Amino acid sequence: MIEKRWYMRVGNLGFNLIVLNMLWVIFTLLGLVVFGLFPATVALFSVLRKMILEDEDTAIFSEFVKQYKTEFKGANKIGYVVFLVGLFLLIDFRIIQNISQSNVQVILFNLTLVIGVFYLIAALYIFPVFVHFQLKWSQYFQYACIITIARPIQTIMLIALITGLIFLYMLVPSLVLVLGMSLMSFIVMKVATLSFPKANVIQES
Repeated sequence: MIEKRWYMRVGNLGFNLIVLNMLWVIFTLLGLVVFGLFPATVALFSVLRKMILEDEDTAIFSEFVKQYKTEFKGANKIGYVVFLVGLFLLIDFRIIQNISQSNVQVILFNLTLVIGVFYLIAALYIFPVFVHFQLKWSQYFQYACIITIARPIQTIMLIALITGLIFLYMLVPSLVLVLGMSLMSFIVMKVATLSFPKANVIQES
């Protein structure tokens, strides 16, 4: 009986992740990618958060649509700030490559590399933080950075799991079409929930 229940839960999770991945693609396209990418991503994380912390049998479609509509503006706002910061760091890398003085180039390159790695990790946390907490808008970025530093074990775990998943996707590219974004987001959200303080104001769904 226990074994059957375990398989049913795994199967249910797998099915839900497939559906969520389809919803993420569809709603990203409905927003013409430019306006739909970040609201679809926030909706995805919102549903995953509810599945992990509240009810694994969440009504996926209705919850996804609800969060997509509710967080449309906020998701685009926070998403494009993260995007612009990443673009700024990328431009910095390109500029540093053209510096003629090798010593200065090495120092700036290493500094920008460290900042870039920190940025990538904090960017992974930003959407889980956004759907989990009720904070002032600027505090979402601050809190994502704090978690990156204050939860080193979870951060290392997150890096290892995401790296392993990327290698899996490289070995089996067809998985990207079926589970690409949803499975990666599930891993990020699951690790993020381990990083969050237990006593905090949680965003009501």
